[in-house]
Amino acid sequence: MKRRVQRRSGKLLRNRLRMSQIELLAAMERSATLSAAARDVSLTQPAASRLLNALAADLGMALFERVGRTLKPTAAGQALVRKAAEFVADLDRTQSDLEAIDEGLIGTTSIGAGVSSCYVLVPRAVTLLMKAAPRIAVSIREGGMDELAARLREGRIDLLVGRFENETPYQDIVIEKLYNPSVKVVCGPQHPLARKRNPAWVELLQEPWIVPESGTPMRSAVEALFRRQGARPQSSLVECSAIQANVALLNSLNLIWVLSEDVSEYFARLGALHIVNVPELDAPGPFIVATCATVACRRPPGA
Repeated sequence: MKRRVQRRSGKLLRNRLRMSQIELLAAMERSATLSAAARDVSLTQPAASRLLNALAADLGMALFERVGRTLKPTAAGQALVRKAAEFVADLDRTQSDLEAIDEGLIGTTSIGAGVSSCYVLVPRAVTLLMKAAPRIAVSIREGGMDELAARLREGRIDLLVGRFENETPYQDIVIEKLYNPSVKVVCGPQHPLARKRNPAWVELLQEPWIVPESGTPMRSAVEALFRRQGARPQSSLVECSAIQANVALLNSLNLIWVLSEDVSEYFARLGALHIVNVPELDAPGPFIVATCATVACRRPPGA
């Protein structure tokens, strides 16, 4: 009896699943509540509930359950929500491709960019790409590497550029190492140390620092520096990985920071910071480009 229900459910899923149900399920992946998901697809909450109840009745299985006042997906519901989100993402990408073809473009590409790659590496790459293929459409999404790797697996972006703290969790992703810039110590243009020709490390460690967020490759490099010097900054630390915010902080407070050589030189040319004349630090890891070459890669972890 159980096998017959499974075959019947599969047939109904192919033949009777409505687009409105797919869009609602996809919206539930990115929304905290059913009400929010319903608003996202222009439905009332009662209408959304009816769609989910009809789908559960067609499949003959529970898809969601009430936990307090919150609607939580069952294991079957989680599978449907995930697959619906992937399906809608594929449709959106197909729509973009069709629009590009209709407008005479050769194609589209979607790039996920880690924060530190957005100032030099990605702009240079896109410049070269658009010179070689001036009719291509490019979309760029900035974000954290874990988030972007998930999008790569789901087919929402075509490639990913940035730095991984640890490549072990990404064995299903094809990774190509690009280059490995060293790390520079920087301060604001008006910082007293900007006027010193050869400041000592002891002077730098007496200043307040901006340190990257915990768990990032650059934070590992900074902590290694502190261990080598046998000391940590004596003043308060600001923890932040937002490059634009940190550049603004350097121009309003006397802070010390570390930044990739290529990015620090970019901002130095703009007069936004000063590169301190101390020995450069080892890079925390290379910039990479990652692609998802197999269907297996496109399955989220644990699927």
